[in-house]
Amino acid sequence: MFTDAGRSKTLASLVAAALVLVSCDGGGGTGSTTPRATAPRVSAAPTSTTPATTPSSSGGTAATGGTTSGWTVNTSSCPDPARVGKAITGTITIGTAAPLTGGPAAAFGPVKDGFVAYIKYASDNGLLPGYTLSTDVRDDQYDPGQTPAVVDGLIADGADLFAGIIGTPNNLAVRDTLNHACIPQLAALTGAPVWGQIADYPWTTGGTVPYDVEASIYAAKLAELKAGATVALFYVSSDFGKAYADAFKKQAADLGLQVVDEQTIEADATDPPTSQVAAMAGKLPDAIIASPLGLQCPAFLNELANAKTQAAGWAPMVFLTNTCASKLFLGLAGTAAEGVYTSSNLLDANDPKNAAAPGVKTFLETVAAAKLPGDPGVVEVGWNAGEATVAILNAALKSGTLSRKSIIEAARTLTFTPSLARPSVQYKMSGDADPFAFQTLQVLQWSTASQTFAEIGDPITQFES
Repeated sequence: MFTDAGRSKTLASLVAAALVLVSCDGGGGTGSTTPRATAPRVSAAPTSTTPATTPSSSGGTAATGGTTSGWTVNTSSCPDPARVGKAITGTITIGTAAPLTGGPAAAFGPVKDGFVAYIKYASDNGLLPGYTLSTDVRDDQYDPGQTPAVVDGLIADGADLFAGIIGTPNNLAVRDTLNHACIPQLAALTGAPVWGQIADYPWTTGGTVPYDVEASIYAAKLAELKAGATVALFYVSSDFGKAYADAFKKQAADLGLQVVDEQTIEADATDPPTSQVAAMAGKLPDAIIASPLGLQCPAFLNELANAKTQAAGWAPMVFLTNTCASKLFLGLAGTAAEGVYTSSNLLDANDPKNAAAPGVKTFLETVAAAKLPGDPGVVEVGWNAGEATVAILNAALKSGTLSRKSIIEAARTLTFTPSLARPSVQYKMSGDADPFAFQTLQVLQWSTASQTFAEIGDPITQFES
């Protein structure tokens, strides 16, 4: 039977696990879905200069320019080209799929809540002049087998676009359908590098920093902290983990870092990684780069703490994927998480030092007024996706006609600064020259005593396209 403390820890782990969806594929791979249609191709032209920006009501800056020149999408293969270019008026319905019932709902609900909260905030405050914004969120139980029926139903009921769908396999399950139909699929809430496949899937964009960029940033920071360091890699055996490992090894070769061991864990493994950690400890590396999944994150840190007690003087630097980097998630590891390096591109809404920042203040006030449950550090992920969606709609409107065509063109030629962004972080795409919205991260280090993150150096921007 659970004690009260046990119940609290279990709930905490579920809520914190929401961050996994942001950059993880949940163990699914890019081959986990069957293509449902062939996507139309894209035509491109040189991108235009960045539109001017003005402050938004939530504290960030939103692009005021449109997409009158630059990258354009080819609509000749669309089933209904006239519909794609037709002006949307009145109410804009944004469709999305999320787990509303079942076990994953407790974990992923805060991200969905943050997305819905921002769209409502934008509509209530007239942030898209002349329009009412509405979200239609339907339940796929975080099961990619159910996502296509959810999306088909939303299309039939008139959704104008999709944004903030949760999970890599879930987004992949509908990517072909939405690209064939020429319906924008914005801010996919995962960091899968496949969201950069603009030639084949021009209508789909990602909403977070790609996994391979994150791993490359860790390599750059490690080389800065300890030149010539020896490194062990620990990663989940999936496309998610492989993207991390491959990108890190590529950067390591260029930076003089030496990979001395690699250990993997199956995506569905629930036992502590005792043998893997022991094998890494046997090599006494200077650093460990770790990208486990879900509850494997605190389990790894606890096993590592045990291994360090058996190897006197061994204190490797640990870089842990930011999919594990929530206050509650690291809290499950207790003192074993002390000093862990990770990263983020958003201000930590849990840190009191950020409370007065305009974007954080607006976010916290809105979350409090809506009485949203869950960790604000998780809710803000969805809020950021919602803000990006509204910024895109504004840029499309300023182009002259707000349509599906102008929405995707705005998404792929937009530069703006989100209200929760850390310094130097921007949403920035430049057609097929830069198909990723975010490529900058701030490296952070966790303090168990303060339950906050300390910034390590400046944000790393070198991987921006």
